[in-house]
Amino acid sequence: MTISIYFLASSVLVLCCAVLPASVIAFSSSAPEIVPEVHPAHVTKVTQLVKAALGDDDGANDNRYAFARDAVTSFQENDESPPSNELVYGELSVEVLARILDAVGVRQNDVFLDIGSGDGALVLGASLLYAAADDEARSNGENAIKMCYGVDIVPGLVERSISHAGNLRRILQEHESFLQQNQADIELLLGDIHQPDTQLQNILKETTIAVCFATTWSAENSVGTSLQGRKLPKLSKALSRGLSSGCRIVIIDGKLDEEDEFLWMGDLRIQCPDTAPYSVATLYHKQ
Repeated sequence: MTISIYFLASSVLVLCCAVLPASVIAFSSSAPEIVPEVHPAHVTKVTQLVKAALGDDDGANDNRYAFARDAVTSFQENDESPPSNELVYGELSVEVLARILDAVGVRQNDVFLDIGSGDGALVLGASLLYAAADDEARSNGENAIKMCYGVDIVPGLVERSISHAGNLRRILQEHESFLQQNQADIELLLGDIHQPDTQLQNILKETTIAVCFATTWSAENSVGTSLQGRKLPKLSKALSRGLSSGCRIVIIDGKLDEEDEFLWMGDLRIQCPDTAPYSVATLYHKQ
């Protein structure tokens, strides 16, 4: 998969045709050292494990998507839910997540949050991507990511994601005991990012890397008609209030407001079947 990255360096806009080394997107010389990028073979292994946990290993992901979208539809039929045109189910692959995290630059003891975590695929993937899979991989620590959170507003999706996390735990116990020992802790919870309760507020403060696939925010919460160029003022203000300074944020197909103390770091063009022909992941640093 080819990813184009645009980044701002010395006030010059530069275009590259491959993922840059994570060190290019460094935010502070005093920050912990960026860990090496994930080896492709490990990405493949994690992808297979997550697919098995989701029930996609037999090519049944279309059925899973249908059930996930049914959960969204059921929630939207509730009079107390947000307007029906605000929720759209979409999902990134573990391979794309690995590209994004490598571009952001994962550091020791990072805390990952997927906003709109759906079936939990990215949370499961993030918990394993930087986990040591054997003794030779211990030189970089057991796992650079120490905690993985996922939050979703749809109860049915949270229930499904918790079930998938249980599936992954059983698969690791049976087939990958070493990797299981180094898996990051996972917590999947029901919550509204725009009106966070105390638990979610604490998670937001703890988060050092947040990812949001913003196809889930459509007309009611966005400004602009271009999918990749939509501004998300409501989400921007909510994240500005909740996230701590230094947090790195990746918004797929949406833009945050720099007036909310988000420093734009670059754009990545990624392949996603839900938003063909491509999506744009925008990287921000919370000031």
